[in-house]
Amino acid sequence: MSKKSESRGKQFRWSKPMERVLLEVLADEVKIGNRPNNTFRTSSFNRVSTVIFEKFNVECSSDHVEHHLRTVKTAWGIIAQLRDKSGFGWDDNMKMIIASPTVYTEHVQAHPTHEKYLNKKIEMYDEIALVVNKDRAKGNFAKSFNDVDLEARPDIEPINSDDDIAIEDISKDKNAGKQSASSSETSAQPRRHRKRGRDTHDEESDIKTISEKLGQVADAISRLTWDRLNVQALHDELMKMEGFDEAFLGSAFDYLVEHERLGKAFMAKSINLRRIWLEDFSSHKF
Repeated sequence: MSKKSESRGKQFRWSKPMERVLLEVLADEVKIGNRPNNTFRTSSFNRVSTVIFEKFNVECSSDHVEHHLRTVKTAWGIIAQLRDKSGFGWDDNMKMIIASPTVYTEHVQAHPTHEKYLNKKIEMYDEIALVVNKDRAKGNFAKSFNDVDLEARPDIEPINSDDDIAIEDISKDKNAGKQSASSSETSAQPRRHRKRGRDTHDEESDIKTISEKLGQVADAISRLTWDRLNVQALHDELMKMEGFDEAFLGSAFDYLVEHERLGKAFMAKSINLRRIWLEDFSSHKF
């Protein structure tokens, strides 16, 4: 059996630090132009293997690197899917997919493996995006209230549009000869009927457009409500946590209010994840 076949046959366990090295090296390879036609060369994978061996004293083949890159691409596919999914928000500063408590609970129940991508920072997001060669549209996940264009509406014909049509028709008719006054009056009459019919249609179209815009405004207001941290609700939920003294929970409350994004993420977590966060906060005090 060849050495390459042996390396394919052996499983390789990737740690977080190793994955970080992989992303850092491959991102650098992209920046220096070593990914022609959007495909990494074997030399790029070999460079990752070398750095991993130097840092961790672990044998890692280029096949292991290539295989784990496919895993990274799969993870990116899930991230992109969640970012585009209705009901989720995106914080580009924190690199975090945001979900309200209700949406979070419902989605995680249906897709437990997606929990690690929600309401927590996606580590090395920019490097992942660069390595998998995907466009990074900053902050475009969902419309904010300011993005809703209340004045955007289809063009409405001016009320004299039929007069313009009549003038155009008369101009064309001059080439074929003059029309009698009686025939002009007869032809003008149905035009006025058509205008009234079109005005009615335009009014119905306007009403439908306004209704759709109001729906967008309501959705934007709903998003703004989630964007603001409910301080009282945060305090109530913290004080419900058992096994922690009141002074400690008070400190955690002050910290989460000061760091609003973390506060919103805390509110979206399950009871178990909240406990884990508090224990981590107790150990590190951030």
